[in-house]
Amino acid sequence: MQIDQEKIKKRLSEIEQSKEDIRKISSLADNVFWEKKENIAALKYYLLQIIEGIGSICVHIAAKKFNKGVSAFGECFEALNKEGYLKDDLTDKLRKMVKFRNKLIHQYWEIDDQKILDYARNDLSDVDDFIRAIQL
Repeated sequence: MQIDQEKIKKRLSEIEQSKEDIRKISSLADNVFWEKKENIAALKYYLLQIIEGIGSICVHIAAKKFNKGVSAFGECFEALNKEGYLKDDLTDKLRKMVKFRNKLIHQYWEIDDQKILDYARNDLSDVDDFIRAIQL
């Protein structure tokens, strides 16, 4: 089966837009950032969009390129790893992203907002690593 290039491009565009939005918000000085609770809410939303986009791309590639059906994003990253499509270290990082996503959705009250801001400021390279890995 063929990978739908347009679908992948659309998801990548959405991911890039979310990354840009994250950069704008997270570049605010701490005192300005924390003045509005909407800033942390927006970061959480954009991070969720990125993780959902990455997961969607993974599921599509697993299905179309490797004929693998997966029921969860974590399984998907494992499947692409076993096919040699994703390296071990990136697969581990992506699994952690999914755990973070699940926590944001189901246990948001347990997440330290400062850690979210720190991640947004310092750790988006994982997203870039995924984008490079799936270049078609």
